Amino acid sequence: MADTRVQLEVEDWVRRNWMASQFGMRFSRERLPLRSGGVFDFDAVSEDRSTVATISTSGAITSGGRHAVGKILKLRSDMLFLTMVEAKRRVIVLTERDMCDQCEKEAAGGRVPPEIEFVCAVVPEELRARLVSARLKASGEFDARK
Repeated sequence: MADTRVQLEVEDWVRRNWMASQFGMRFSRERLPLRSGGVFDFDAVSEDRSTVATISTSGAITSGGRHAVGKILKLRSDMLFLTMVEAKRRVIVLTERDMCDQCEKEAAGGRVPPEIEFVCAVVPEELRARLVSARLKASGEFDARK
């Protein structure tokens, strides 16, 4: 089974460091009520609850060179939950440039709710290298199961 510790470490770094500096306030993981009556665990909620975000460390292309359709569908699911929460800003934070480009293309094509904002976080190179390594290892494990 793939080890997701590095992805969680990247998410933590983005939430604690990058988002705090970009948005000027602290963020934490938080479960928030949805307008439909349920709840959802969001990756990052500002201390004043005005900004709610999800964080994605996924790229837009698989290790096999194909479009990462499953990852895009996960982001669409995140968009749904973001539209169902009370917040002034609803943000999807992406750590991979190719996914940022793909999401901006989707938004430009009118396929993203207008209240959803995409931002591309810059992750330290050492952390990025570990993330890429973990991703390659996980894709190798997946290929070996075939």
